[in-house]
Amino acid sequence: MVETSALPLSPRVGLGVAALSACLLMIEVALTRVFSVTIWYHFAFLAISVALFGAGAASVALYLGQRRLDPSRTSRTLSIACAVLAAVIVGAELVLVQVSSRWTEALLGEVGKLSLIFAAGAAPFVVGGFAIGLAMTRHAARAHALYAWDLLGAAVGCLAVIPAMDAVDAPRVVVATAALAGLAGVALSGGGPGPAWPRGRALGLGVAALVTAALLAAPGAFRVRFAKGERLDALRPEFNRWNSYSMVTVLAQHEFRGWGMSPRYRGPLPEQKAVLIDLNALTMLTRFHGDLGEVTSGLYDATAFVHQVRPAPAEACVIGAGAGKDVLAALASGARHVTAIELNPLVANGVVRGAYRTYAGGLYDRPDVTLRLGDGRAALRDTPRDLDLVQLSMVDTSAATAAGAYALSENSLYTVEAFHDYLSHLRPGGLLSVSSVSLPGLAGGQRLVALARAAVLADGGAPADSVVVVSAPWLALPDAVLHTVIVKRGALTADERDRARRRADELGFQLAYAPGQPPPSAGSERMMATILGARDDAELARALASWPVDVAATTDDRPYFFYQNRLGDLWRMVAPSANTQAYPFGNGLFVLAKVLLISAVMVLACMLAPLMLRAREGGGTGGHAGDVGFVALLGVGFMAVEIGMVQRVTLYLGRPSDGLAVVLFVLLSAGGLGSAAARRVLTAAGPARLVVALLSLVAYLLVVSQSGLLARVFSATLTWSLGARLGVACALLAPLGALLGAALPTWLAAVARRAPDRVPWLWGVNGAASVLGSALATLVAMHAGISGALWLGVAAYAAAAALAWAGRGRVSVAAVPALR
Repeated sequence: MVETSALPLSPRVGLGVAALSACLLMIEVALTRVFSVTIWYHFAFLAISVALFGAGAASVALYLGQRRLDPSRTSRTLSIACAVLAAVIVGAELVLVQVSSRWTEALLGEVGKLSLIFAAGAAPFVVGGFAIGLAMTRHAARAHALYAWDLLGAAVGCLAVIPAMDAVDAPRVVVATAALAGLAGVALSGGGPGPAWPRGRALGLGVAALVTAALLAAPGAFRVRFAKGERLDALRPEFNRWNSYSMVTVLAQHEFRGWGMSPRYRGPLPEQKAVLIDLNALTMLTRFHGDLGEVTSGLYDATAFVHQVRPAPAEACVIGAGAGKDVLAALASGARHVTAIELNPLVANGVVRGAYRTYAGGLYDRPDVTLRLGDGRAALRDTPRDLDLVQLSMVDTSAATAAGAYALSENSLYTVEAFHDYLSHLRPGGLLSVSSVSLPGLAGGQRLVALARAAVLADGGAPADSVVVVSAPWLALPDAVLHTVIVKRGALTADERDRARRRADELGFQLAYAPGQPPPSAGSERMMATILGARDDAELARALASWPVDVAATTDDRPYFFYQNRLGDLWRMVAPSANTQAYPFGNGLFVLAKVLLISAVMVLACMLAPLMLRAREGGGTGGHAGDVGFVALLGVGFMAVEIGMVQRVTLYLGRPSDGLAVVLFVLLSAGGLGSAAARRVLTAAGPARLVVALLSLVAYLLVVSQSGLLARVFSATLTWSLGARLGVACALLAPLGALLGAALPTWLAAVARRAPDRVPWLWGVNGAASVLGSALATLVAMHAGISGALWLGVAAYAAAAALAWAGRGRVSVAAVPALR
């Protein structure tokens, strides 16, 4: 094998690696949107797994086959790999937009279909991972510089993908990255060692031009045709557009009676259209001519029961307004003014105020309606604290945001802190109304009651005297119950209790709980009475522990409202016979358990398979345990820290896509700078400074995050402008990113001096361990909170510091020439 580790690094190599890294990061994020539309939102988690799996598998394959690759033809190999990557991206996306059809599932079965999705999703990362791994191997002594380019490219990709998905649909964003892969091939045609490959420039430019021409000439070729087993064209959508939040589809006239319409209602229904989010979540667009008498049917839905208890609120606020159904109900009840808060601008501006403005009667432009775009809690901060009503009706989206993965699949609207925010914006005596659904294995109503209890106690009230719960069949489905929980800021009066009882009886609803009403001996209503009547938290905890599902009040640290599995269910979910529920709620542990099992097997394979194969060939494997353990701990630690910080910053900024972009951009870009600085600060100074850097990272996490400092800073600056809050978040994340980026390239540079052929293997182990880390950190977060995930990161980096000290004789390397 030709010694290549000391060869100088050309900036063209850095630019090529940066372009590849940006390409792969954009694909990873865009795939979360594609998976959310084509299958179910919880499979958006696969996007991270397939990305890390593909990169890890490619690196291990490179380690095993690197002796067959001629170092003198590296430029040619890299250029061809980039061209192949472009072709694989286009081919994989053509598969992914078609694979969700019913005939595919009938032909391959559920397991076969998911296997095909996994293979197609992983394919670009295998090829791209091979190219980056080969560049890293050939320039291992320049690991700091090349890793810096890698992270900076990923940071740029992170910034670019969100506006790209707002401009065009996610499938075309994925295909467009193929052009970027072609341009990477142009740069890497001189990637050395060995002579440049002039044909690589023409090949790369030709690939980029061909992909661009295909996107311009035939954009419909990459359109999603099947989603969740349905052929999109068969639904005959009137409107279908994407943004970074979702795919929004409007279907023709739809007779929607309501989420829980009164069985006693015999009046007319207005003309309506169905607005579907990722062909799953639903909001109704009502034809409105300005006459509120035409839309009074909405008042007979159980979600609007609060207007039966107390009609005509002076100031109402609807969080998750969607296409305006609840806004119309509030106006029809006599509300003088309604603030409508909606997260997705494509629904509010693209549909209600855009393509269907006339149909909706200019609802969001009326003088008695104020539209605010943004996360519910963030937008509520700008709303006066003198509201008579705050309403959340079925704001239960199961569509993954651009953030993807489980860490962001909940939007923090259903937490103790959120409910306290809602109550604090009410006048004394104001009402909070929240509606959600209960299904087999998912006790949504009971968890809402637990949240109401905690929020009322925090507000100084008496939960048993402040809550009314009404129930109705949800969408007339068997075993599906809609619960509307009404919470008063203060005790309900006798007149309000009597009115609730009378109107529930007249409308055919069940009054599941009311102050003074004798509780039933069993069932969900008994659970609600037990929660609200608990004398203290200890008594409540004992009662909750005896129930089959976890309905404890969710918090900002553990905001997973729809996740009600207990940790003891994990082993049952791992069993091959375990099946997910037919509905997309409450089955998080099933998906996580499978991913956790697969990733654990994958990590073991990445660690053991190369050892066994090289041992059989007579290759040396000495000193491998410390190297493998160190890079694996870094992979687990990085994902744990990333997932925790994304959740914390997202809540602070109030914009899910911005939270993801900010955290990833700052961590990656600062990590790139930290990697570049580590070459001078750590590598030449010996192993002691690497240990100090790792311990500094642990200390920073303990002081800033785990001590509560981060929470206090965010709380103190919560009312600042978005730009100012972005500055605060960046200032706190940048030092963390710089420390995160230092350790891996320092260790790889040391390995390159004593065992250069081991570098791609360790790169692959780090990627595989990151898959395990993402699943493990998410599992920990769901049961021990986001702080628990960060504690996992602290433990991983502390263990890495111990390994670095134990193996300090293998870390020290000679100083290397500067980048040129």
